[in-house]
Amino acid sequence: MTIFFDASAAVSYFDVKDVNHAQALSLSSHFGENKIIISNYVFAEIVTIVSQNAGKDAAIDAGNYIRNNFSIIRISPEAENLAWEIFKKQTSKNVSFVDCTTFALYQKGVFDKAFTFDKDFKINKVPVLE
Repeated sequence: MTIFFDASAAVSYFDVKDVNHAQALSLSSHFGENKIIISNYVFAEIVTIVSQNAGKDAAIDAGNYIRNNFSIIRISPEAENLAWEIFKKQTSKNVSFVDCTTFALYQKGVFDKAFTFDKDFKINKVPVLE
């Protein structure tokens, strides 16, 4: 199985002060033999948020961990165009374009489940780790 490492769960995973940190660690037990991927868009989002919440050193540690342990895939122009179409159809103003790029990757069959705490994944029919 291929698991997509989303920013919402990643921030909780890397920030020991985050309210969902324990749950993120628990869910990470699913990593095991599964392939873990992340997009370049989500990588940028993670290191930025971790830097803002936990400091620059924590962001560098998180970024190095991701770069050394997970596959980072680049969003292609085709996936970006699909993400734009998905974004335009969202009814909530709180669904980010970055999330829509992840939804596009799921629709293209790039991964099986997402490691996320964002409710909009389920709304957009993306299976999540539970």
